[in-house]
Amino acid sequence: MTKGINYLHKLPRPILHRDIKSLNILMTEHGKGFLVKVADFGLAKTRHETSRQSASGPSVGTLPWKAPELLKMGRHTEASDVYALGIVFWELCTECEPYEGADDPTISAFVIRGDRLNIPTNIPKGFVDLISSAWAHEPQKRRNCQQILNVIKAISSEIDENKISQANVPLVLNTNVANSDEIVSPQQRSQSPERPKKRQYEI
Repeated sequence: MTKGINYLHKLPRPILHRDIKSLNILMTEHGKGFLVKVADFGLAKTRHETSRQSASGPSVGTLPWKAPELLKMGRHTEASDVYALGIVFWELCTECEPYEGADDPTISAFVIRGDRLNIPTNIPKGFVDLISSAWAHEPQKRRNCQQILNVIKAISSEIDENKISQANVPLVLNTNVANSDEIVSPQQRSQSPERPKKRQYEI
């Protein structure tokens, strides 16, 4: 997904998608994994075309994925696409719909004043930082897609190393019972019970 957007942004005449959202990300099984494609280029324009447009006109896109500068009638840039990617990353972490149940004025006010959706605490810190950077309030503080890809690669390597480390941990037998179901690893023992879902945002 990020590779696709990065490709668009790096073209000789950079293209801005302008409507990145989970509904426009298509996944199909591919070998042992998935092939991810970015779809719906109906609102896409080159950076040059976008820069020539009046900033006073209505912005395009879908509200929950709109960057704050667009809600304030600013021009769409690569950083605006990155903000939308940040919302999609959040959706991947939570499996929730952003701002579910909130009306448009509430969402707009929430985003414009710099508030953001709650990020789960049980995901890698690197991914928390990645999301926070992607939806930073100031466009210039957001990573570009190439930088995001570099961070994702580093996070993936760290996760793979942890999996290898955990696989080498011996099992611990709970001597209080004779049931084989009670054989657990230290990692399983330390896992906290599933937390109840919290509200995604505070008004």
